[in-house]
Amino acid sequence: MDQHLTVTEARKLTGKSDSTIKRMIREVTADPKHSERSFILPSHEEVERRKAAGEPYVWKIDRELLRRRFDAPEPEAADDAPTASTSGGGEHDVVLQVLREQLKSKDEQLRTLETQLDRKDEQISNLNERMRESNVLMKELQQRLAIAAPAKSSPAEVIDAKEQGSGTGTSKESTPAKQAQPKKGLSRWFTLR
Repeated sequence: MDQHLTVTEARKLTGKSDSTIKRMIREVTADPKHSERSFILPSHEEVERRKAAGEPYVWKIDRELLRRRFDAPEPEAADDAPTASTSGGGEHDVVLQVLREQLKSKDEQLRTLETQLDRKDEQISNLNERMRESNVLMKELQQRLAIAAPAKSSPAEVIDAKEQGSGTGTSKESTPAKQAQPKKGLSRWFTLR
C-alpha cells in the first residue's frame, strides 16, 4: 500500500475537504525548510524543475502527516474513514474467511476419511477372525473324516477250495475275498494310504 496519497485519497481518508488539504499543502510547501516538507511529494527541487519545464505535477501527502494534522476527524469523516481504511482490510478479511472455510472443510474431510479407515480396519479384523474360525472347522472336519475312514487293509489271500478238501464249498473260508473298491466322494480325498 502506498504511503503517499493524492488530495482525493487524503480527503477520503481524513474526511476533510479538498480545500482544507490544499491549504495545508500550501502552508508546508511555502517554506522549503519546513519541518514537515519531507512528508509532501514532489520535493521542492522537483517542483521548481517541473515549473521551469512547464510539466504538470500532482501533490502527494504522506499518511503520517495526515495523522498528525487531522488526528480527530469530524463525525461525518468517522463514517468515511472506516470504509476507506477497511476496504483494503476488508479484502484481507474476505481472503482469511475463505481460507478458514477451506481449512474447516479439509478438517471435516480428514475426520470422514479417518472414520472410514477405522471401519475398514474393523471389517478386515472381523474377516480375519472368520477365516481363522473356518480354518479351525476345516481342520476338525478333516480329522473326523480321517478317523471315520477304514484303515487300509492288505489284499486278501485267494484260497483254492479244492485244496482244502472240505468238500462242501459253501464255507466262508472257501469263497474268494472281494477286491477293495476305490472309495467315492470326499472320503477318498481324506483317507490315508
